Amino acid sequence: MAKKVKDDADQAPTSFPEKWWKVIQKLPEFKETADAAGVEDLKKIVVTCEGNIYTLEQEKDADINLTAAKEIAKDLSEPYRDATKAQMAKLKYAMFLLEGKGVDLDNKD
Repeated sequence: MAKKVKDDADQAPTSFPEKWWKVIQKLPEFKETADAAGVEDLKKIVVTCEGNIYTLEQEKDADINLTAAKEIAKDLSEPYRDATKAQMAKLKYAMFLLEGKGVDLDNKD
């Protein structure tokens, strides 16, 4: 659900995604600055945020502990993924055979 935002211009957005609105509410200083900013200042904010995201992604990729934890999680979850994949293959094949035997699988009811 989107958060309604008051707008002065007819062309301005009238809603902001609730997911991001909750974050913005925790950043009152940024909101005040952004609300008061002109077009050029908003463009500077965009460029700064993009640069920060780029840097954070590099740091995340370089985080040895995080990478190791991901590998452990991947290894531990492999049997579950394989079992789910096998069940999905069985399901798809059974549905394929049912369809081949003339069963209508359409769920438009």
